[in-house]
Amino acid sequence: MSEIEESIEGRLIDSLAECVTELSRHFAGGQSLAGLDQLPRDSRGLLPAHQAGAALDIAGLNYEPRRPRKLPRGAAHYPALAQMAPGEFVILLDIRESDLLVWRAERRREEWEPFGEVAKAFGGMFLSVYGDPDKMREAEAPWHAKGRGHWFWSELRKERRALSPVLLASLLINILAIAMPLFTMNVYDRVIPNRAGSTLWVLAIGVIIAFALEFALRRARTAVIDDVSRDLDIRLSQKIFGRLLATPLEERRGHTGALAARVSEYAIVREFYAATTVVLIMDIAFLAVFVAVMAILAGWLALVPLVIIAAMIGAGILLQRKVVTAARDAQADAGLQQTLLVEALAGAETLKSMASEGGMLGRWHRLAEIGSQSQQKLRNISSLAVGLAQVFQQVSTIALIIGGYYLFAAGEITMGAIIAIVMLSSRSLAPAAQFAFLLTRGRQAQETLQSIERLFEGGDERKQGSSLVLTEIKAPAIRLENVSFRYPGSESSALSGIDLQIEAGERVAIVGRVASGKSSLGRVICGLYAPTEGAVMIGGIDSRQYRPQVVREALRFVGQDAALFTGSVKENLSLGRPVADERLVEAMRATGADLFLSRDAGGFDRAVGEGGRGLSGGQRAFLALTRALVTPSELLFLDEPTGAMDSQTEKQFVERLAEALTPRQTLIVSTHRPALFSLCQRLVVLDRGRVVADGPIADVIAAAGAAESIAS
Repeated sequence: MSEIEESIEGRLIDSLAECVTELSRHFAGGQSLAGLDQLPRDSRGLLPAHQAGAALDIAGLNYEPRRPRKLPRGAAHYPALAQMAPGEFVILLDIRESDLLVWRAERRREEWEPFGEVAKAFGGMFLSVYGDPDKMREAEAPWHAKGRGHWFWSELRKERRALSPVLLASLLINILAIAMPLFTMNVYDRVIPNRAGSTLWVLAIGVIIAFALEFALRRARTAVIDDVSRDLDIRLSQKIFGRLLATPLEERRGHTGALAARVSEYAIVREFYAATTVVLIMDIAFLAVFVAVMAILAGWLALVPLVIIAAMIGAGILLQRKVVTAARDAQADAGLQQTLLVEALAGAETLKSMASEGGMLGRWHRLAEIGSQSQQKLRNISSLAVGLAQVFQQVSTIALIIGGYYLFAAGEITMGAIIAIVMLSSRSLAPAAQFAFLLTRGRQAQETLQSIERLFEGGDERKQGSSLVLTEIKAPAIRLENVSFRYPGSESSALSGIDLQIEAGERVAIVGRVASGKSSLGRVICGLYAPTEGAVMIGGIDSRQYRPQVVREALRFVGQDAALFTGSVKENLSLGRPVADERLVEAMRATGADLFLSRDAGGFDRAVGEGGRGLSGGQRAFLALTRALVTPSELLFLDEPTGAMDSQTEKQFVERLAEALTPRQTLIVSTHRPALFSLCQRLVVLDRGRVVADGPIADVIAAAGAAESIAS
């Protein structure tokens, strides 16, 4: 049965998620799988097949992807996660003679099934799964805990089986490379002196066949490397982007442009280690073979390429320090340019309104000049290294010809052997000649690798939360206990010693002057930031025991500067979540956004533009508010929701929101507009990050003198 046809308690079975959860229970004792919530879903809300590897990574399981045409019979391949033809995922736990031990999501238990029946339904995806030894060591000895597998090397190791044909192809290519020197030597030494035309054609046909095989092998090797690189591209880009999204806001480091550049530069690392290095390793390994053949043909002359190779490597090592400095400077300068570019494009309207294009262009010119200098320095070092390699190759050729002359004069070698060793020398020095280029490229890859690794330092929200896996928050009371908060890099506190109790279903208005801490309070309550001191209690439980995503789904924060993304109105309201059109319409009516959308020809398909630039400020605010109501929440924190609305629109919004809220739904409104007080019964006044007044609205207003004075 397919995952579409089966259901548990009326919902679709996500067979992939269920199987990964069961495998986690089987190997790792059922650790929290919070990160599964952040993987992309299909239109039905199910994990798609291409996310199987990412899901296993989150579960802390190692796996080896295989591409069998049919189910393997070897016991070493099991346990495994396999996809059946209808799209259903199952766990194949064990195999015996003619049966497989199969765990299926719809029955939630394993049973022995005939191998033939399971094999008949096999859909082609097969991942052998085994526990992560590091995780097991952590469980037994947490004081010796190691981190999860490296973000790059762990993915590259998964492709070692796929890279085996690359190594074999490189081996055969290098063997076939000996054909040309041997052909040349035999033609000069045997064919020409004896005028053996028939032998010449036999040798020529043989070497042409060798060339054809070498060409085919190179094409096959390139195809395999491209396939591996494509798979790595997808997995690595998702892993890096997912880690970037999972970084706590308070730990985010670096400018937006620099972070974007860093994410896109991972291709340098992948290309160097997954493609270039694999081929180079085999070429370097065959240096010994080429040198051995040269020793057989010309004796001590084989020492010449060895000395030249040593000189090449020595020159590369001497240039290493300069390459390191130049590569680091070039990467930093490129990051600064990327940051300025992103900020200028995003703020183009502001620049034009202030007639400041010239000033920004001047900044760009200075950064471009600095970046050009660092890139030129890097190119100069690379050019010097390549030039030295060419000189060394030429010296090697001259030395072999001179040495070959004396050996020929002594009758120890033939003319053909001299030509052959020169050709073999050029072939053996080719990898060493690449060493200079690889030195520069390798240093760039290493610097990029280290810069990306800095993204993986610090906290990961997907791993936060108690091992109890608290998955739901229902009608909670919120209590802030001596909460203080300071933004990263700031010396002053945005909140100081906040003690506040908000009951489930309560309606609270928060007012205060600019920079009094209203928005910061909402961000801390809704889990966007963790308090610097104190605790936020949700239903009597510390919020840090919940997964961050669980908190944010239940406690919804709508900021006054909430972002819209390139795409349609519908895409911005759903943000990739499976949402019925009827629910979108209900949310639009609840906020009043339908009033402007119903008059637009595009409707839900209307493009909002980059950052919502195709909409007015009020329309952007309406969509942000509507988005918060598309999926149910236990608490709504609205930060200046009507700041971009006129008084009539504000009145309509207040009326509709009052009807849309459920009795048990908590509402907190940060505002400086008294019209919103009609939604609330309680008023909290903040000043310099502290609560200075709290109570029923009428009492607080009476104590302060007037609503206007409080709202100011």
